[in-house]
Amino acid sequence: MAKRFRKLATLLRRIPGMANDAIIDTIAKQEWLDQAADPLQEAVHGAFAGEGGRALKNALHGTWLGHPLHPALTNIPIGAWTVAAVLDVLEAVSDREEIGTAADAAVAIGIAGALGSAITGLTDWSDTSDKGRRVGLAHGLLNIAATGLYVTSLVMRRRNRNRGTAIGLSMLGYAISSSSAWLGGHLVFGEQIGVDHTATADAGKPKEFVAVISVGDLRDETPTRVVAEGVAICLVRRRGHVFAITDTCPHLGGPLSEGKLVGDAIQCPWHQSELALDDGHVVNGPTTFPARSFETRIRDGKIEVRSEGEK
Repeated sequence: MAKRFRKLATLLRRIPGMANDAIIDTIAKQEWLDQAADPLQEAVHGAFAGEGGRALKNALHGTWLGHPLHPALTNIPIGAWTVAAVLDVLEAVSDREEIGTAADAAVAIGIAGALGSAITGLTDWSDTSDKGRRVGLAHGLLNIAATGLYVTSLVMRRRNRNRGTAIGLSMLGYAISSSSAWLGGHLVFGEQIGVDHTATADAGKPKEFVAVISVGDLRDETPTRVVAEGVAICLVRRRGHVFAITDTCPHLGGPLSEGKLVGDAIQCPWHQSELALDDGHVVNGPTTFPARSFETRIRDGKIEVRSEGEK
C-alpha cells in the first residue's frame, strides 16, 4: 500500500510538468505559424537596414544595457495591470470613484509599457528559429490579444460605458497576458533565448596555459576552432597577433569559427552578432552578452591559451 501511495504522489508531482510539456509541444508542432513568421521576420530585418537601422536594432536588443532590454520592459505592463486588477476589486467593494480613476490610469500605463515591450520583443524574436520561433510568435499573438482587450477596456472606462463590462474585459486580458508571460518564461528557461550561452560550468578554464595547435596550422585571417580542457575556442591570427575568444556565440550558441571577420570583430554565421577579437565585447547585436576572451602565447612552436585573468 505504501508503495502505491508513493507512486501516486510521484505521478501527481509530474502532472504539472507533463501538462506544460504538452502545451509547448502542441505549439511547436503548429507549422502554420511559419506562414506568418517568415514574412514578419523578413519585414523586421528590412526595417533595420543600413548603419542607422543596425544601431537602432542594437539599442532595442539592449546591447548598451549588457542584457536583453525586453525582459526589463515586460515588468511595466505586468505590474501596472496587476495594480489595475487590485484597484478594480477595491473599487467594487468600496464604491470610491478615486480608486476607479487610479485603476484606469494603471491600465493606461500598462498599455504604454506593452507597446515598448512589443517592439523590443519583436526585435529579439526576429533572430530566432525553429521551436523558439513558433513559441515566440504564439507568445506575441497572446500579448496582442491581451493588449487589445485592455485598449477596449480603457476606451469604455473613459467614456463611462458599462464599467462592469470594461473591467471584465481587462480581467480577461490579465488572464491572457499571464498565460503569455508563462510562454515568455519558457522561451528564456526552456529555449534559452536571451541568456548567455557562454555562461557555463567551465567558465574560468583553462586556468593554466594549454597547447591547442601548432603555429604552422593556424593560417592568417582564418577563424579556427580549437578545444582546451573541453572549452571550444575560436583562434584568429592577424598582423602577427593571435586572438582567442569562445567559439560559442553568446546569443544562441552559433559557431564563431565558421563566421567571417568584419573589421576587428568576428561575425556569427547564424544571426550576424559581431564580437571584438581583442576582448570579446559586443560590437553589434543581437547578442547583448560579450564573448569570453583568452590569453595566448607561443611556446615551442605551439599556440597556448588560458582563461584571461588567470596568473
